[in-house]
Amino acid sequence: MSTPSIRGFVLAFFLFAFVPSLSISNLVAGQVHEEEVQPVYMSLHSKQTRRNQHKGLMTVEICKNCVDPSSEGSHIEGLNAYQGPQDFAVQSEIVYAIPNDGSRAPMNRGQLEGKIALFDRGTVALVEKVLHAQNAGALGVVLIDDGTCTDEKFTHCGMAGRLSDGGFARNDMFDKWKNVKIPALFITEMSGQRILNLMHLESIHIPGYGDHWKNV
Repeated sequence: MSTPSIRGFVLAFFLFAFVPSLSISNLVAGQVHEEEVQPVYMSLHSKQTRRNQHKGLMTVEICKNCVDPSSEGSHIEGLNAYQGPQDFAVQSEIVYAIPNDGSRAPMNRGQLEGKIALFDRGTVALVEKVLHAQNAGALGVVLIDDGTCTDEKFTHCGMAGRLSDGGFARNDMFDKWKNVKIPALFITEMSGQRILNLMHLESIHIPGYGDHWKNV
């Protein structure tokens, strides 16, 4: 490795370690990847339900490097936010928020603007993650369960609620959700893995926040 490259790496590490608010996308700008990166798209809209589908349960479509996921994509079911927007239509690329658990405002907010933000469930309130994404300019949010849901039918998902509630986070305080303007979908761990398997991701270590995934 040449001296300029070593200096660049040291500078990037110093900035990232001591300036936590710095966007990761700035640090990796200009990085060349040998394989062609094909983004994963999602169609997230309130009208996409199936016959006899339970209230609060939605069917969305995902596809890799496609033009129209609503017609070309494979189906995934999830719970809509009980107190969030109920009438919406969003279609965009899926981008993993960093930190993945939404424990702070996204460090890659520039990558989230105009996209659908992906978060792990973790210990942070789900509404906080949605607000983080909204403030970063995301069009919608997908929240991946951490295995708390007892099954793929959302029979019981801990504090997130259950299918019979008619949507996730029904028991949250209204004061938080009243500021939410973008749609949010809560999916099971298995459905989340389907999405992650399609995405081009690489692992990074963030000082003070641990290991996370980011879009390539």
